[in-house]
Amino acid sequence: MKTSLAGGIAVLLIISASAASATEVIGVGTPNAEQFRQKATSSDAFEIVSSKLALTQSTDASVKRFARMMIKDHTATTNKLVAIGGISKESLETKMKPGSDVKYQSNELISTSQAADLNSLASKSNDDFNKAYMNDQVQGHKDAVSLMEDYAKNGDNAKLKDFASETLPTIQEHLAKAQSLDDQLNKK
Repeated sequence: MKTSLAGGIAVLLIISASAASATEVIGVGTPNAEQFRQKATSSDAFEIVSSKLALTQSTDASVKRFARMMIKDHTATTNKLVAIGGISKESLETKMKPGSDVKYQSNELISTSQAADLNSLASKSNDDFNKAYMNDQVQGHKDAVSLMEDYAKNGDNAKLKDFASETLPTIQEHLAKAQSLDDQLNKK
């Protein structure tokens, strides 16, 4: 009896640990309000910073037009998140700047992966830049659509759920435009 009880408990612990690990690794599960706010502001920051790079690194008029739209729209969504509360505009702006070595560093806003992508983008120009930038935009907007859809349905904060619902159509539009532009660039 003791052996089967201990074995059952061990199996339950393994199952629980596996579920927690899977959740952490693949991001399964709806984030809480703080996690959602962090993910949404991080996504906005990447879109803004990478799009500012596009204005200087790209020679393609369509890419630059898309970048200006990203800066305008993602600055607006960031301002809405700031207005909801829990984050300050000044701290976000500071964390979006490269270091004194002109390299982006990970911090509470910019993930290690995003910093690496930004540094890689900053080293590219012309067609190489355009393709990498648009590829990043497609992937970033796919992730953002998933985040907004999930939080709009299952979130734990009414104001942030409203924000996700209101923002989702714009992010879906961005994704469609990014995919179209990415397809055009990959045909060249």
